[in-house]
Amino acid sequence: MSKPTADPGDIMDAASVAEITRLMMRYCEFQDAADFDRVGELFEHGAYIIDGVSESYIGSRAIAAMKKKYDRTYADGTLRTKHVTTNVVIEIDEGGDTARARSYFVVYQQLPDLPLQAIIAGRYHDRFV
Repeated sequence: MSKPTADPGDIMDAASVAEITRLMMRYCEFQDAADFDRVGELFEHGAYIIDGVSESYIGSRAIAAMKKKYDRTYADGTLRTKHVTTNVVIEIDEGGDTARARSYFVVYQQLPDLPLQAIIAGRYHDRFV
């Protein structure tokens, strides 16, 4: 009986899925830490588009500036949030140079006068090159 061999494309797809997942989780980590410069770096060659508001920010500097302007930080220097991303579906395009990801997110927050609770939930639709 012959041993099945892995298709090189499958190995590349698995590596791409792992890298994309890592990028998505780093976004949550940096955002919760209010490390907006690092959030921006994730979008160095990309854009942050807010559906329904008709706003978009292009490049790391614009995204970091937008985050610094609109995202409220507290005395501990964080947003006092925890982003949770689930149901991640990543589709690598046939050529392997681009991918799309869909996922759900819930952001929890706790403040001295606010018990831990979900403050926003939604869906991410991401494109990667």
